[in-house]
Formats: sequence, structure tokens, C-alpha cells
Amino acid sequence: MINDSGSFRDPSGSVYVSNHDSVYRHVFQPGVSDYEASKQNGIYDILYNAGLLIGHKEISKKIIADTEIYYCLKHPKIPMVSYPWEWPFSMLKDAAIIHLDIMEMIIPLGFWLRDANAFNVQYDGEKLVFIDTLSVGKKSAESPWVAYGQFCSHFLAPLVMAAYRDIRLLSMWRSYINGFPLDLAVKTLPVGKKIIPRLFTHLVLHSKFQRIADKKGHINERKRAKVSELGLIGLIRSLRKTISGIHMKQALSFWETYNDIRTYESNDIKEKSVFIETVVARIKPDVVWDLGANTGDFSIVAASKGAFVVSIDGDPVCTESLYKRIVKDSSIKKILPLTMDLSNPSPGLGWNNQERMSLNQRGPADLLLALALIHHLVLSSSIPLSHVAEWFAQIARHIIVEFVPPEDPMARRLIKNRLEPHLPYGYEAFKENFGKYFIFIEEKCLSNKRSLFCCEKKK
Repeated sequence: MINDSGSFRDPSGSVYVSNHDSVYRHVFQPGVSDYEASKQNGIYDILYNAGLLIGHKEISKKIIADTEIYYCLKHPKIPMVSYPWEWPFSMLKDAAIIHLDIMEMIIPLGFWLRDANAFNVQYDGEKLVFIDTLSVGKKSAESPWVAYGQFCSHFLAPLVMAAYRDIRLLSMWRSYINGFPLDLAVKTLPVGKKIIPRLFTHLVLHSKFQRIADKKGHINERKRAKVSELGLIGLIRSLRKTISGIHMKQALSFWETYNDIRTYESNDIKEKSVFIETVVARIKPDVVWDLGANTGDFSIVAASKGAFVVSIDGDPVCTESLYKRIVKDSSIKKILPLTMDLSNPSPGLGWNNQERMSLNQRGPADLLLALALIHHLVLSSSIPLSHVAEWFAQIARHIIVEFVPPEDPMARRLIKNRLEPHLPYGYEAFKENFGKYFIFIEEKCLSNKRSLFCCEKKK
């Protein structure tokens, strides 16, 4: 049983993760009043039945004995925790809408969300869902929404920066895990966007008032505006229209058009798909990580066999494309698209570098797909084959890896672009380095001279 390193900030409760399929939440004294009120008024049932809140049940079991615990809740385990700096643009946008859906549903019942933290939304294998049960609380009479500023910094600011400047700015979440500074978003925003009425209100004016309050060092309670229930609903609807009106630029990336220029034929794609299907059927992995997934075609193949697939690519346009495809096509489930530079994967962040887990800490996967990837890591990112093999052994029990020979047109292109000598790269070097960590179970040569290997980690 492991204490969730991201839950220590909440005085209302703490989260513990088992090695099996459950998560436990202890409710401490500061959270009792809101929890009991929410339960008695049926708020949790309403949100769960609407598909917005993760489920829970009360149990008598106590995970820790040295703290005064009033309730223990058991939740289903999320298959893979992910973070906003890894999310596609539309996933962050949908997470914002979930907060607003919950608010509009429970404000008339006398409740609201006490915070608007982007980390409170996760993918449960079928849909995005709100996971922080204790964030639901009794609404303070005639009070502005206490989480309004947090909502704007966690959702509005990064979305407008990504949409109106550059989608790659979402990676700045790594530096601002407590939310984007509003003044930074205002400085980044094009002048023409600043005068859009809702952006002017929720971002430009909001940032100005925030700076004034920071200079004073306190908020005058007597001057705090009183907000009616109708006013709160109006605020939520205004935020919804603002978020809904933000759209990512539809710029094509190199990898989105990769299918048009790749050097192998549809028959090779079919061979790879059959190979993956066969291995997945034999290994029966619960969790598959598809590294360098492009737009996720092979992630979909693995997911179709029942695995939960984390589909990782460094191009935000590719992951956005896959996320939209998943949302649009109800037959595609159990795929989580994440944006990540695999030569610089997500590290441990936050307090003591442990509040948010590194990619490695969220593994190992039962099966790793590394299709047309390692030549990029070696020839473009200058990562030795020995390092690649060692990393794969740290994060997976089985791997399907594609070896692209140096004479392949795509490999030759990468070699040609280098002005200095490249690291050792070849079939024998590949077999030698991966053989240190893996047993080669199966090899398949494709008609384009590339090779697929199924390997099992040495024990």
C-alpha cells in the first residue's frame, strides 16, 4: 500500500494506492462536514450517475492507524495517471468542461467545487472523469466561486496560449504545476484576442485585479463582492462559452502526413498489425505502452484485443488527432494519448520531485511497442543503443521492437542530416545491446527489409 504522493496538500483527506485494483481515500476531520452533507443530499450519486465522478463505497478498513480517520472510501483504480503537460489540447479542454458541468449541476443544490485543479480529472479507460471526491463541498452563501482563479490558471490560460500562439506552450505545465500565471498568458496573447469580451473579462481584467490584490497583500473582506446563485450560474456559463470558443489551429505536422511519404507499403502495415495481434493474443497484456505511436494506428490494434494502451508521441498534432478520433468513434476505447518527447520523458515533479510521478514510476507496462522508433532515438537524439535497451527493460516486461536497418531510406535520411559521425547503429549492435536485457522470442522480417522482434525481459 503506497501513499499517493500528490494528495498531501489536502487537509480533508489522503489517498493510498494498492498493488491491486483499488484506491483508498481517508477522510480526516476537516473534510467530514462536506463529505456527510454531499452524501446525505445525494450529490455523489447524482454526479456518478451523470458519468462525471468516479465511484466509491465506504468500507470499515483503515489503511493507516496513526491518524484520526472518520471515513475510508474505496475507489476503482485508474489504469494510468497522466498530467496536463502530457495531454492533447482537446483533452485539457474537455477536462475544463467537466468542472463546469459539475458546477452547473450542483450549484442549485447548494454545493460547488472547492477547487478547480486540472489534476482532478483522469481517464478511466472509457472517458474522462472527476476523481477528487472531497473537492465537492457546501457552497458559501453569496460568495464568489473560491476556485475561479485556479480554474483560469489551470485551464483558460494554457488553452489560449496554446491555441493563439503555439500548441507546444502546453509543455510549460512542467514549470507551472500549480497553474499558469495569468499575467504571462496576457503578455503572450495577441492584441486582437485581448479585446474579445470574455477573454478580456476572465483573463485580462482578472490578471489586473490579481496583481492589485498581490500588491496589497490581502483581500478586504468587507469589499468582497456578493454573488447570488444566479450570478454563479452566469459565471459558469460564461466560462463554458469562453472555453468552448477556443480552438487549436489545424496545422499539419510532418508525422500527420507521414503516411503519404513513408517508404513501406500497405502490405507491410498489415504484416505489422498481424504480428502485434498475435503477440497481444499470446501475452494477454493488461497495459501496453506504444512509444512513438504517431497517430495511433497500432495502438488501436492492441486496444482492440482488450489491452489498455498508453499511446505516446512527441508531436502534439498527432496526439490531438488520435484523441479526437477516440472521442468521435465510440468503438475505440481504452486508449490514452499522451504527448511526450521520448528523449526527455516526463520526470518526477513538484515537492521533493515526488508529487507528480515520472513516466518510469508509472510503469512497468506488460508490453511495450517501439515501432520505427529506435533509429530516431539513436540517429536524431544521440542516445546509444545500450541506453535505449536498458530503459526499455526498466519500463516493460515484454517488447515488440522494430529494427530499421541503416540502408533504409528513412534511416539514410537521418544519417544524411547529421554533420558529425553518428553513434554505432546496425543489426549486430542492436542484437548485442538488447540481448543483455531481453530474450528474443520471435523475429519477423518484413518485405521492406525491416525486422520485428518480440522479446521478453530477462529475469
